[in-house]
Amino acid sequence: MHAFSLSALALLSSSAAARTCHNITVPVSISSRNGVFNNTAAPQTNLDATTFVQNQTRQGQNFTAVALTAYATVTGNYNISAQFCLPSGSNSTLTNPTVQILTHGIGFDKTYWDLPYNNYNYSYVDTAVDEYGYCTLSYDRLGIGNSSHGEPRNEIQSFLEIQALAAMTRMLRNGSFPTVNHTFSKVVHVGHSFGSAQTFALTAMYPNISDGIILTGWSTNGSFVGYFGAGADFQQANLNQPLRFGSASNYAVLNSFLENYALTDLVAPVQMAPEQSLAYVNGYLTNSNVNSQQYLFFLPPYFDTGLLYYGEQTKQPVTIGELLTLGSLPAMSTFKGPVLVFTGSNDLPYCGGDCLNTGMSAPSIPSTASTAFPNASVFEAYIQPVTGHGLNFHYNATAGYRYIQDFLMAQNLESQR
Repeated sequence: MHAFSLSALALLSSSAAARTCHNITVPVSISSRNGVFNNTAAPQTNLDATTFVQNQTRQGQNFTAVALTAYATVTGNYNISAQFCLPSGSNSTLTNPTVQILTHGIGFDKTYWDLPYNNYNYSYVDTAVDEYGYCTLSYDRLGIGNSSHGEPRNEIQSFLEIQALAAMTRMLRNGSFPTVNHTFSKVVHVGHSFGSAQTFALTAMYPNISDGIILTGWSTNGSFVGYFGAGADFQQANLNQPLRFGSASNYAVLNSFLENYALTDLVAPVQMAPEQSLAYVNGYLTNSNVNSQQYLFFLPPYFDTGLLYYGEQTKQPVTIGELLTLGSLPAMSTFKGPVLVFTGSNDLPYCGGDCLNTGMSAPSIPSTASTAFPNASVFEAYIQPVTGHGLNFHYNATAGYRYIQDFLMAQNLESQR
């Protein structure tokens, strides 16, 4: 694998382009202390998935504690699928750029940050790179999308994924990130939902690893997370979208059936073949349909309905190990840099659908996260109007992206272009 300077990377694209992006496979060797959840089996059917959620959402029961039998160190060599973007053209002479590391949440992959829908009008990367001159690294979290998959109960859990994030951060800082021959002195971490929870935990575990953090679709109030689990109506991913999430043989069987019964012409207008069969095993769960997709992520009527269907078609699953360790992350971070919590006004899992309904005890539910950052140089909680949990899918997404970039620049974390 070749290494290039930032200017050389930029010159690989046409001068008319506003950015240059490269898909990169990043090998990481990591280990973490994982929970061993042998008191619950990985769901094998859709009914098993429902039973799992019933156990998780039962009041008065900590199902993570019920399922836990021990702890074990998990060590492995994994590949992380990433996209690195930088300004091109006249901005290829960056001398001391700031890189933003973007961590997606449950139900998405790295394309959450660079949505191609409607000519990339909803792309966070476009705003950060094209308008403000930042470099960005988005990636599929370990276990998801084109990154290495793994056993969904005792392997693919929160803390192992955080170690992958930490490893990539260190590579960017010391200049060893594949194909990017540059040392970044300023690194900002941006997360969404579960990705925000992992970003928060990263700074709790390694307070000096980041220069600034943006936590979108998040608060420290976990009272409503059960709404998310119940509203998802989780099913086995490989049964919900068998061609895309199952094995490659699923498509071969269907194609043979269509050809044998002369039905190929009938379905020809339909995209039957996925670009890639992701081969998720049992224990990778996904929301049931477009209705649950709307309930989890969208606030009517403030979105393009076509984007709702796009979100359903491109969704990604969650492992039961992730669901069991979501509430096991640290409660406080000694991080000393600037913190922005950026949450939609009607966020479901972290606000119960109304972030301003606090009984006048606080300006907003996300604002109470200030107590989790006692040493932050700056803490701000911003409520994005008329927006649900999937912030990037709403009409006003770009205005939100600009608010985030302006916050970073005000904290001397400008792009240095």
